[in-house]
Formats: sequence, structure tokens, C-alpha cells
Amino acid sequence: MGRVQERSEVADLLEEARLVTLLGAGGCGKTRLAIELAGELASRFSDGVYWVDLGSLSVPSTVASSVAAVFGIRERSSEGLLDTLVDHLEERHLLLILDNCEHLVEACAEIVAALLGRSSDLRILATSREPLAVRGETGYVLPGLATPPPNILSRASVGETDAARLFEQRARQVRSGFRITDSDAGAVGRICRRLDGIPLALELAAARVRVLSPQQIADGLDDRFRLLTAGARDGPVRQRTLEESVQWSYDLLDVPQQRALTRASVFASGFGLDAAERVLAGADVAVPDVLDLITDLVDRCLLQVTERGGQARYRMLETIRVYARHRLIEIDDPTQVRDRHLDHFVVLAREAQPGLLGPEPDPWIERLGMELDDLRAAMDWAVASGRGLEVLDIAEATFNFWMVRGLYVEMSRRLHDAVRALRTDDAGRARGLMAASLLTMMGGDHPAGHALADEAVPLARAHGDDPTLARALIYRAWCGALSGDTTSERIAADMEAGIALAEQIDEHETRLRGMMFSGTLDVPGRSFADGHRLLEQAVDEMERARFTYLLVIARTFLGDRCVRPAGDLDRAREHAETALAVGRRLGLRSFISTALGVLGGAAVFGGDEHSAREHLAEALEVAEHSGLRTDVMVARDWIALAADRFDTPPEARAAAEAALATAREVGSRPFEASAERLLGVVALREERPGAAREHLSRARDGSSEPHNVFTLGRSLLALAHLAAGNDELAHARELAHEGLDVLAEHQDRPGMADALETLAVLHVAWGQPEPALRLVGATERFRAETGIGRFPLEAATVARCLDDAGRLGADQSDVSRQQGAAMLLDEAVTYARRGRGERNRPSTGWDSLTPAERDVARLVARGCSNTEIGEQLFISVNTVKTHLSHVYAKVQVEGRAALVAEAARRD
Repeated sequence: MGRVQERSEVADLLEEARLVTLLGAGGCGKTRLAIELAGELASRFSDGVYWVDLGSLSVPSTVASSVAAVFGIRERSSEGLLDTLVDHLEERHLLLILDNCEHLVEACAEIVAALLGRSSDLRILATSREPLAVRGETGYVLPGLATPPPNILSRASVGETDAARLFEQRARQVRSGFRITDSDAGAVGRICRRLDGIPLALELAAARVRVLSPQQIADGLDDRFRLLTAGARDGPVRQRTLEESVQWSYDLLDVPQQRALTRASVFASGFGLDAAERVLAGADVAVPDVLDLITDLVDRCLLQVTERGGQARYRMLETIRVYARHRLIEIDDPTQVRDRHLDHFVVLAREAQPGLLGPEPDPWIERLGMELDDLRAAMDWAVASGRGLEVLDIAEATFNFWMVRGLYVEMSRRLHDAVRALRTDDAGRARGLMAASLLTMMGGDHPAGHALADEAVPLARAHGDDPTLARALIYRAWCGALSGDTTSERIAADMEAGIALAEQIDEHETRLRGMMFSGTLDVPGRSFADGHRLLEQAVDEMERARFTYLLVIARTFLGDRCVRPAGDLDRAREHAETALAVGRRLGLRSFISTALGVLGGAAVFGGDEHSAREHLAEALEVAEHSGLRTDVMVARDWIALAADRFDTPPEARAAAEAALATAREVGSRPFEASAERLLGVVALREERPGAAREHLSRARDGSSEPHNVFTLGRSLLALAHLAAGNDELAHARELAHEGLDVLAEHQDRPGMADALETLAVLHVAWGQPEPALRLVGATERFRAETGIGRFPLEAATVARCLDDAGRLGADQSDVSRQQGAAMLLDEAVTYARRGRGERNRPSTGWDSLTPAERDVARLVARGCSNTEIGEQLFISVNTVKTHLSHVYAKVQVEGRAALVAEAARRD
């Protein structure tokens, strides 16, 4: 079946070499290939092709007589049989095939050397599980048949591979109607891969199709030696079961070789010589002997050798590995061998740590990628054998590798397992909880990530583990900010304490992580400029320290902050493109997605629809393909924002609903609030005021604590538009100014422009066109200078504002806009705030309520108790009661029920 390339290559070798040995594991198809070659090459040899099957022989002295018998030669009385054979073949031009030489290799070598020493026209093709080691021998290692890749699931694609074709053909011999279908193509592909494309194993598996489905066969391969026992009765004994085929090779090894093979079986995948020396050496095997033993196993086709990164790597076929692990229990101490395996990978992880953090992490990322299956096996053994601390050692040392590969959920689970294996008073628990917190959050469970960090902080403090405490404080702040399960005050305090402690104990990387995270957050009382400077300082120090991995993250964050709140789209693109290039080189899937999101976000604000859609579609694809739920959430948030900018309201609503659903799955209140705001804006565009108020109120609540400037400020502006639409102009103005205050405090410049335009609309509604035109003139200058356009809601209201200002007959309207254009954005904010106060607020009615009083009234209308209102607004119950008394007086109602009824009537 197949083997077109192999037939051609071996035929070419026989043109040049006088002895070619087909090498390979038992059942790989050496004999079948030799038979095919015999037929194809017969015409090349004037004296024909002769076949000698040595498989049934057990005595070396019978080899010569078996070969002689094929030619009808008998021993002469005057000379030995071998000499007679040599004389007979000396002038012959023929191909001699010696099949199954491995158990009689020395006798075969003697005969081959004698024949080739006298005959120049003789060609010999041997099949063996190890070389004959004769001068002039050319070995050809026969691989398994080509198998389907793991991601190929269709019948057409799977059926194109030689391994699957052989399986199907042999299965039809026992069940005539069998055909691979789309439903079982995946199972057939798994069978082919797990059996390494070895024909004998595939034939034995196919024989089970008589009574089992392909899925059942694939599932049963964990116990393959029990399953694959249905060989042909007329075949060689060693090929009637899979186990007998492997045992044939195993029995040909001496004791040191058997020990080396069984010890090597603890490796889950390929391994290098350094790993072999640490794991195989032990009782009865010295380190200097390991290379020779590895060579012996390679020669006998029990190990395969490849080259990666200039280093030899050794790999065992899965069937041989399973057999050798069974025998390990019989001839060795598996615990000691697995302990040495674990020890090796702890050492390797520590060796990798500086390189993963440094300027050229690529080689270590590639190396650990090659060792990934064995890292997993080592950690599994550590937990099973009560060595959970070693899991923490590996996890901490290779932390950046797991982040690069996006394996957050897996590594978090392993850390959970390790922590559970430790005593409750073990100091290592804090380390495990701390590391698991960030991985859990990145893996898509934000509340759990925050809870783990919260548990780690007091444990680390109690054990005096300052390095762990510093990180745990920083991670608690970061996870809390993203989950929304804490307050802005706690976030700021944790960040400050963690960074200060890291600096005090000279934990440079931890300090820079903290600065990077802190610089991205909206901290009350800290200006955007201060946070931005902190983030830029972190980037500068990372560049000096050549922390490549951290730089990718930091530049991505810096690019995001340049979009919002800074409104510096050129710098945002510069940072994101730099991060994306390095991220692609390193395979940093998470931050590839995030950097693409920043580029897409910059395009959204800049009005470049094609670029926005292209970047954001790729960001979502990368995140979904990699299973990165947090990044899926971030990408969907950007996509919803893009839909608000470029799409019709129904399309924008669908995008925002998808973003909301993902945020709820992940457990991120800030991102829930962001999606709620967009749903509220869509409802405004669709003239659904009740739905708009509900969504926008939730957005305001979700972004108030912890503080999220972008969502909070814009939610207040949208609520101002809603109030204006209900002719609640005083309330609308208060909301707009409140939104402006939030946005201006943190220098969210696109948001400040939106707020000024909202106030311009309200100035026109109050019959004040000149200040409205000045504010619009200032925002037009800002938008022209930055390239930041308006979203549909703002664009529509500004257009109406300008039309209404014209109808009001504003004197010198062009002059007013020019006066506004002369103002910088900050100057326009100062201008907008002039005269703000109580004079436009009536003394009674809903418009007379302060923002705090409106919050209390809104929550009463929802059925919240005073205690619940206090918890949501972070005020005392007495303060709630005071606000309520003011509300009753201003709205002129008596009691809670009347207030609820009045609120319902207004809605």
C-alpha cells in the first residue's frame, strides 16, 4: 500500500550499493517492500532474484544451508558449504534477498561479507531490525505509513493517506461493506496516528472491525496488547499479536540494553542525550555507557533519531513505549526512574528561566515546546508521588512559556492539583495560589483568579514569603480590576504595596509587572498622565533590561491606552505594530490577539472601516482558535464598538449582545458594563428609551466601582442624551457635566470631545447657540488634528445641533465656530464649565435632584433596600436615608411606595 517513494529510493540505492539493508521496527513492512522490489527489479538482473526467509530459523549454522538450498547447492566433500556457495555465485549477476536477519545477524553478516568479497555483480537486499554491520552496507530506515494530521476529520482527506487506506482495505476483508465515513474518519485517523502508521498494527486493528466500531478500537488502544491479537493463523508467530512482534525485538537485547529501553519509556516524547544520561544512568548503567546503549537501540530500530536545533533527538514509537513501560515494572524500580525524570525537568526549567525573561527567548520557547509532553509527565508524577513543590518550581521557572503558548487553563489546573497535594500549612501553597491566580484569570475565569490571589496574600504574609507576597498583591489588584470584585481604593493600595515591596526586595521583574499593570488602570485621584508615565517608565526599563516577553505585553497595553483615553492613534499603531511583530515571532498567541485588537480599535476611532474589520476579525479568530476566553472577550468588545461605529443598529445590537454574553461567561463586570453601554446606545439610536435607560443604568453601576473611565463617562453622556430626549434638560446638563468631569479627570480626550458636543446640543436646547458653536468649533479642531471621528449617535446629534443653531439665527455663527477652533481641548473644557451651578436646576421635581439623589431614587424604584443601596453606592445607610428624605421633598411624594409609583409613571 503506497510506498512509491520508498520503492524508488531503495531501487536507486541498489544501483550504487552492493548491500542495502531495510531497517525498521517489527511489522513496519520491510518484508512487503522487499517483495515488491523483487518483482520490480527482476528484469535488471540477468541471473534473476532469489529470496531466502530466515524468520523460522533459530540456529546460526543453518543460515548458509538455507541460502544454498535456494540455489540447489550441496556441500562438496573437499570444501565447506559457504565456500561452495561463494564459488557458485562468484560470476552471477543476481539479487539475493535475505529476509528477517535480526536474530541471526552475526551469521548473516559472515555470509554476506564472504559473498560480496568474491562477487562484483552480486547485489544483496536484507531486511532486519538492526544493521548487519558489514563494510559497504547502506541502511534504509523504513518509516511507518503516512498518517492523517490531527485536524483532518473528513472521509476524503483521511482516506487519502496510506495508513488509512491500508486500514480500510484490511477492514473490508473482515467486513465487506466497511467504508470510512465522515462520522468515523476522526477515529480512523486517531488509530493510524497512535499506531504510528505501522502496517502490522494497522492490520491487527482492522481485524477488530468485525466486532468493534473504529471509535471503540481507537478508545481501546490504551490496552493495545490485549486488543490487537487477531493476526493470521498462517503467519509467523511473532506477527500474530502486536505484543509478540515487539517481544521478538526485546528478547534480542542484552540486559543493559533492556534496562536502557525500559527506562527510556518514561519519556513521553522525544529526548536528547543530556536527558538520557540523567534518566537512563543508575543501577547497572553508568553515565559513560548511555551513548553506546542509545546507539544500540537506534541500530535495532527501537529508537528513532531526528535532529532539531542542531541536536540529536531520540523518539520511541508509542507501541514500543507501552511495551517497555510494562517491562520496566518487572526489571527495574519505576519510582526511581520517574524521580530521575522529574529531577531532570526541574533542572531544565531552572536553566530556562533567565532565557525566557531575557532578550532572546525564542530558543528556550522552542526547546520547551519540544519538551512539553515530558514537562507535563514530570508534573503529573510530582503530584502523584507527593512532590507538589516541584510542580511549583517548574511552573514558576517556565511561567512565561505557558503564557506564550496560551496554556493558561492547563497550567492553572496543574497548580491547583499541586496545591491540593500540599499540607494546609505548607509555605508553598501561597506560591501555587499566586501563580494560579493570573493563569486562571487569563484562562477566562476572572472571579476565581481574584479569589486565588486573595487567598495567597495572607498565606504569603504569614510565612514571610515577600517575593510571593509582592506578586500576589499585584495579581490581586489586576484580577480584581478585571473581575470587578473589589474597589478602586483596594486596587490602588494593593498595586502600590506590591510594587513598593518588589522594589524593596529587589524583585525587578515583579516590580516592572506591577508598574505595567498599574499604568493601565483608572486610579481615582491619579491623572491619566501620571499613569501613562508609569507605563512608559516600565517600557523604558524593560527595554534596558531587554525583557522581550514583558515588552510585548507592555507595548500592547501602551498602545491600548494611546487609543483610549489618550486619542493618539499614530502612537497607538506604532506600539501595537511593534508588539505584534515580536508576538508573531515568539508565537505569543494571546498578545497577538490583543495587539490586533488595539490596531482594530485605532482604526475604529479613526474611521477606517476596512482596517478595523480586518484586524478585529483576525484578533477574534486567533483568540477562538487558541481557546483564550479572556482574549475572545476583549476582541468581542472591540468588535461591538466597531459595530456601533460602522453598522446598522440591529447589527450593532447583535455584536454587543455577543460581547455581553462572553463577558458574563468570563465573569468580568467591567466588560459587562462596556457591552451594556453599547446596548444602551443602540437602544437610543433605535428610539427605545426604556431599554436604553435600563442598559445605561447597568453600565453606569458596573463602571462606577471599580472605576472605568471609558465606560462610566460615556454612559453618563448617553444618559444625558436620553434625558434631553425626555425634555429633562437640567438633568441632562448635570449628567453631561458629570460625564465631562469623569472623562476630563483622566484625560480621556476622545471622551472629552464627546462630552463637549453633548453640552453643545444642550446649549442649543436652552436657546444658547453661540456657546454651542464655540464648543463644536473646539471639537472639530481636535478631531481634525487627531483623526478621531464621531460615532453615529454623536454625529447625528451634532448635525441636529448645528441645524438648530442656524434656525435660532445665531449671530456671526462662523465667528463663534472660529473662536471655538482657537481653543485647545482643555481650554474648551474650562470654557464649558463656566457658570455651571445650580441656576439651571429647578427647586422641585425630578430635574431638581442631584446625581446622588437620582442614584438613590433609581435603586429604590428597582426594589432595593436601604442596605442594598448603600452597598451598591458605597455609602452608609444613614446617608441613604438623608438622600431619600430630600428626594421625597423635591418630588413631592410621601414614602417609598409613592416614589416607586411615580418613577414607574415617568418611565
